[in-house]
Amino acid sequence: MNIRFLETFLWVARLRSFKATAGKLNLTQAAISGRIAALEEEVGQQLFDRGMRDLPLTPAGRALLFYAEQMLELESNMRRTLRGPEELRGLARIGIVESVVHTWFAPFIKRLQETHPGLEIELTTESTRRLHDLLRRGVVDVLLQTDPLIERDVRNRDLGALEQGWICSTDADIPERLSLAELVEHPLVTFPRHSQPHLQLLDLLMHQGVQASRIHFVSSIFACVQLIRTNQSIATLPIATVRDQISAGKLRVVQCDVQMPALKLVATWRPDPVASLSEAVVTLAMDEMHRYASAWPDDTTPPLDSGVLVI
Repeated sequence: MNIRFLETFLWVARLRSFKATAGKLNLTQAAISGRIAALEEEVGQQLFDRGMRDLPLTPAGRALLFYAEQMLELESNMRRTLRGPEELRGLARIGIVESVVHTWFAPFIKRLQETHPGLEIELTTESTRRLHDLLRRGVVDVLLQTDPLIERDVRNRDLGALEQGWICSTDADIPERLSLAELVEHPLVTFPRHSQPHLQLLDLLMHQGVQASRIHFVSSIFACVQLIRTNQSIATLPIATVRDQISAGKLRVVQCDVQMPALKLVATWRPDPVASLSEAVVTLAMDEMHRYASAWPDDTTPPLDSGVLVI
């Protein structure tokens, strides 16, 4: 039985799409269909119910999936034992949130390219909710974002946290220290609706029994900074993302009796029993976040070393 055909079958079973699998394996959709057809002819049974929209496995497909996962893992372990660690090659499709872009992204991507020069890198910057959707559809392989995705065949790992602060322009007519009741009299700026920072802000206000006069939602940190520099508003931002502008005297942290919770970061991916490419990306991301937290201990929390998150 062709091991590459089994790999193709595994990804179709996970992604529930010939098109998404073609993108994942950098093949044509016709090639994916041909491989699945060849497998079905070999086993003598249909593996997918093509009449259903989400392409579910047939009973024969579910039985084959169990053995395919074991065979692919065994084949990968055998190659590593006989040949030793191999240089990773292929396309690494990585989805990231802006908070990572503005902190440890540059040294992370530099080390990824130096460690695995054979990789091609495709980067997508989106909100966490959008990135989750892209992973579900097989458009990206690994996410560096803010919330775990709890689904079958998906893994999540803690990446630490970024401390958040109440940020305003140094030109704003806002006192250096405010109570929360005084602070919410000013317009607030946060990330998009239903993002982790937005929900943290709502939860904090509810528990403190105060209500914001106005909340603006901005998806871009750059745009957020431009907004607070042009009006009397206060943003909830990871301090590390605007550290340079604070040092340059363009922004400042408003001291408040109630602090925003830290912004948690999570790596999310589907395990690859053949290439282990996503696992290599996650390992380097954790290592880079450890380095960053060591350099800026007041603004960051390093990742846990306990492994996969249990939610």
